[in-house]
Amino acid sequence: MIVGIHGIRCYRYLARAGTVELAGQALAAEWTAALGLPPDPRTVHAAYYSQLLHLGTTQGADEPEQLPPGAQRLLVDWVSALGAPAEVTMGPGTLPVRQAAGWLAERYGTAARRFAVLFCREVDTYISDRNSPRRAAVREEVHRVLSERRPRVVVAHSLGSVVAYEALWHHPVELDLLVTLGSPLGMPHVVFERLSLGEGNEEHKGLRPPKVARWVNIADIGDMVAVPRDLPSRFPGIDAHYDVSLGLVASHKATRYLALPELARELGPLLPAG
Repeated sequence: MIVGIHGIRCYRYLARAGTVELAGQALAAEWTAALGLPPDPRTVHAAYYSQLLHLGTTQGADEPEQLPPGAQRLLVDWVSALGAPAEVTMGPGTLPVRQAAGWLAERYGTAARRFAVLFCREVDTYISDRNSPRRAAVREEVHRVLSERRPRVVVAHSLGSVVAYEALWHHPVELDLLVTLGSPLGMPHVVFERLSLGEGNEEHKGLRPPKVARWVNIADIGDMVAVPRDLPSRFPGIDAHYDVSLGLVASHKATRYLALPELARELGPLLPAG
């Protein structure tokens, strides 16, 4: 079995389906199709956690100035890591966050601005406080699913790769393969320094989680979330890394990552025959 751990913008599955269980089933079905596998719920299961990070929406929620202070700082640090000049990321008040969002739109397109706001809000909700009940609840939910399903493989996308990495250190589970897709694990100041591996594990940051036999990372060359794209430079525990090209519009889309031949080759030996 494969357990999928999703990234941001997945609350919509719950909004459509009505229950957490049905939301997870819908997400698993979408991932199964993207992987090109037969529609069998015993093949792919989703560790769905989006409801645990959902804060509700307010008018103007898509505006960078409406982000909480921590998420604004996260956006500025992220843009700095992407190579924005200092004049974009410095200034009084909310000027840097407005300039950072504008710089993203100019470099990656207008849709990137809205995506960045959503990304920063959800990532900040998870990672701003290493002791927050929400963060612990997300890890516990992932651990519950892994303990119940006992998969051979975990495939984790975007923020899900951060959740998976932390969960597998806090509660080690035997896996043949961990795959991270479009991962921000190594993003300086935004994620890397804030990772929580649990008591006694902090010195192991960057290593493969215990009980995981193999770790594969895949990053699109234009994915603005996968920073740095050369994740093994910060995570020597990665056994194989693939640079791929999904195209600018789909450079972070989970289903495009899931359809890659590189991923199919890694999963092939671990899937049931026939």
